[in-house]
Amino acid sequence: MNILLLFLFGLLSISQLGAQEITRFRLMTFNILQGGGNAKNVGFGNDLYGGSRIDEITSAIKIARADIVGIQEDCSIKSNIILNELGEGWFRAGKLYSKFPAKLIHSNKDRSLEVVDVKLASSRVVRIVNCHWWPNNYGPFLAQGKLRADPRVELNSLAKLVEAKGARRGGTRGYRATIAPTEEAIEEKRAIFLLGDFNEPSHLDWTEHYAKNGSDRWVDNPTGIPLRLPVQWPGSVLLENIGMVDSFRQVHVDEVQKPGNTWTPPYSQRTPGRRPYGDQVLDRIDRVYHHGNNVKVVSAQVVGEKGDTSDIVIRGRWPSDHRAVVIEYMWKN
Repeated sequence: MNILLLFLFGLLSISQLGAQEITRFRLMTFNILQGGGNAKNVGFGNDLYGGSRIDEITSAIKIARADIVGIQEDCSIKSNIILNELGEGWFRAGKLYSKFPAKLIHSNKDRSLEVVDVKLASSRVVRIVNCHWWPNNYGPFLAQGKLRADPRVELNSLAKLVEAKGARRGGTRGYRATIAPTEEAIEEKRAIFLLGDFNEPSHLDWTEHYAKNGSDRWVDNPTGIPLRLPVQWPGSVLLENIGMVDSFRQVHVDEVQKPGNTWTPPYSQRTPGRRPYGDQVLDRIDRVYHHGNNVKVVSAQVVGEKGDTSDIVIRGRWPSDHRAVVIEYMWKN
């Protein structure tokens, strides 16, 4: 009798665990810089990480308790080095790694974009779009250049300039390729999640509120004019217009109190291949979006190197020039 009760209790526990996996999951976006390889040209040589950054990258994923992670700059097309390091129980579909079965649906290599279906349960398949927008004509750097040339420049004109010029790189930055599969999933009334390195700020961060109350985004600004003007960044505006919700900003509604910057962790002025850290513009360019009536954001956290910039702190040397972001979701029903 006791053995039977223990057996039934075990079945119940397994059933409850399965229900938890269905109702909640943690989704992460992480630009790992040059595939996690020997990025000595920009100050991330393997010798600084005991021979490889892969250990630190996968440790960050595990410490963040991610169930699904979309990686940008994953160069391991011909190997499963990241998958192997994550260990048993993980699946791979393109540049997305998941504890649930996943299938690559579409890949646009020209735009560094992938569409993946993830099977959370027999009756629940969600679509995830993993994107990496073009870095060229980076809007904040354009603004820096104009301020350097003329600190008296009219800020509204400057905002319009970076909106227009920052959006283009022989075509749009990656907007169209991202919008198409996203809108398709919305029209099919299915849950969709969009994550990536957008290489463009969000209009939800560059606001009037931030312009009046936020800190200077330029680390060491020599112009005397703080870089914190309101800008309607085209990419994030387009995503909002089709109904995509910025998961981090839905939880952390005050962009001054919680900027959530992912670009870029501090580095030595002697770092090769990078502009002086004082010339950097700090921003939240790594983001996760969601759409679906039954989707609720439970938490939104930055994963990185220290407590004043990160909610989840990874000890030791941080392995990328981007911080990561992890969002926990649950189903309302």
